[in-house]
Amino acid sequence: MIRINYDRLRKAQQLMKENGMVGIMIMNHDDYRYFFGDVRVQPRAIIPAEGEPVFIIMSSEEEEMRSQLPDAQIKVSSHVGEQMANVRKTFLSLYENPPGGIIPPPDGKLHVGMQMWFHTPAFLVDMFRKTNSQAVLVPSDPVMDKLRMVKDPGEIEIMRKAQSIAASGMLKAKEMLRPGIKGHEIATEVIYTMMKNGAEGTSTPIHINIGLQSNWVHGKVSKDPVKEGHMVVIDLTPQFEGYCANLARTYVVGTPNDMQQKLMDTYKEIHEVTRKSIRPGITVYELDQIGKEICTRSGLEQYHLKGISHGIGLRFEENPASTIIPAHSKTKLDENMTVTIGHTILAVPGVGGVRFEDVCRVTKNGGEILYSFPL
Repeated sequence: MIRINYDRLRKAQQLMKENGMVGIMIMNHDDYRYFFGDVRVQPRAIIPAEGEPVFIIMSSEEEEMRSQLPDAQIKVSSHVGEQMANVRKTFLSLYENPPGGIIPPPDGKLHVGMQMWFHTPAFLVDMFRKTNSQAVLVPSDPVMDKLRMVKDPGEIEIMRKAQSIAASGMLKAKEMLRPGIKGHEIATEVIYTMMKNGAEGTSTPIHINIGLQSNWVHGKVSKDPVKEGHMVVIDLTPQFEGYCANLARTYVVGTPNDMQQKLMDTYKEIHEVTRKSIRPGITVYELDQIGKEICTRSGLEQYHLKGISHGIGLRFEENPASTIIPAHSKTKLDENMTVTIGHTILAVPGVGGVRFEDVCRVTKNGGEILYSFPL
């Protein structure tokens, strides 16, 4: 059911004016869901710096859209060319008649914002620029990051549910883990379990990295069978009502050797000490320094990687996402932001890698894990 969240809309419009934007082009599921609470395969909408949003839809969707939003501004298209023309005409009108109160950016030209992230296809960005030559296209981050980083109570409860779904999948994986089983067998049952518990899908492919593949920063579902002594990193990312979960655990099949145990113990210490340090005002850079000090004390300094935490919400990685955008390492956390703890892998060649990851709410008393699952 589509519904316009006017509180978020008005806040976004004020931020647009402060950042010299005549409007934002919405083309991603997460932004669309944030404002309109709905999911569409190809979400298209324009949020002007003043006034009502403009929905860009195909003619086959008109009846359903108008039944839910009878008074909305809706541009109906019968084909993609007409859809592009409707977008161009809307932004041309915004440029010719900009609302009052917009603060011009340093270049003196009014901007159009668009999400520039993983799920915005480059060809659509290029197409927009070609068909809207009057527009200066810029990332919508100054508006959307500021809006979305801090979560309201309803969002936090949805994310808590998402984490509980991840926990159901992790429990299933842990039950199945034994010598001879393959990652694909585990993944099949894990995905089925999470979907039965309400997952809409996953925000990223799940990782079941076995043996030396546990060293990988990212991962896949390993095809090789598990062997005695293997380290296995399992990373699950189900989505619930659009919001992303992130739960990672590392297991040793059988009895861990001394180095494996040292890696496990070190990461658990990093996880706990860093979690307690998550407070308003701290940065990811400062959190990374905590992990570095613990690794140094354990004789593992050369294996420490930066990026222990990242933002998470309707997008799997939100600001701060310092492993992608280094400047985000200076972003100060704020109360009720949701961030992961345990994002990086602590890996030793020839031994394996370890990751323990949870989603936390930033509080004045440290990071509150949204849904507890044993380390």
